Amino acid sequence: QNTGIGLRVGFPLSETLRQAWQYGLAVEKVENLSSSASSLIKAQEGTRFASTINHSLLYDTRDSKFSPSEGFSSRFSNELAGLGGNVFYFRNILTGTKYYSPVEEWVLSTSGKIGHILGLGQDIQVADRFFLGGDTLRGFATAGVGPRDRNTNDSLGGEWIYNGTIQLRMPLGLPEELAFSGRLFSDFGSAGGVNPSNAAVFDSDSIRASIGAGLGWQSPFGPINIDIGFPILKEELDETEKFRLNFGTRF
Repeated sequence: QNTGIGLRVGFPLSETLRQAWQYGLAVEKVENLSSSASSLIKAQEGTRFASTINHSLLYDTRDSKFSPSEGFSSRFSNELAGLGGNVFYFRNILTGTKYYSPVEEWVLSTSGKIGHILGLGQDIQVADRFFLGGDTLRGFATAGVGPRDRNTNDSLGGEWIYNGTIQLRMPLGLPEELAFSGRLFSDFGSAGGVNPSNAAVFDSDSIRASIGAGLGWQSPFGPINIDIGFPILKEELDETEKFRLNFGTRF
């Protein structure tokens, strides 16, 4: 359970560069755990207070925030927890996406993300780690990739992450007013790092990958996406998911 407030301010530095600052204060509770939960999760049962400050820079030359066909966007963010409270870490995340249209209405995009979180005088808790799968690695379940407890198969999250996508969006030959499009994609990535680690933790840094196809609809209620993904590189304890339905978009 997470209850908190946040204050955010952002302002442009130029036509393509924007800066933002955010302060957050949260009370986080881990409770009502199953008796069969991982011992590493049980060890974090209780209440904690997180006080965080986040800084980000966004560089954006896209021709559209919602359905870009040309341009580049990148975001670099830093988050420090420990200005009060009892949670202490430093997190860095870098993302970037390039869009290119080789033929009208056909859009090729490549995107990537890397992230790392460092504990400041304490171990990183499960709630603050990185999780990979679902929308970020289609063909795998949400939190389906990364460190897991071998005994319970609970996902533990990782202290580092990288993932990327190569995607081709194309028209389907339907009337434009129907607002349907198709896509082919390949996703890849990995997440790892659990401290303290022990023999009961499965933690592989090997790359996972998937291929698939999807259908998008710009509905009156917002974007609706259906994807079917097939893992081509996976590990024994990874959880897969071939079909995924998604509402909304990220920009």
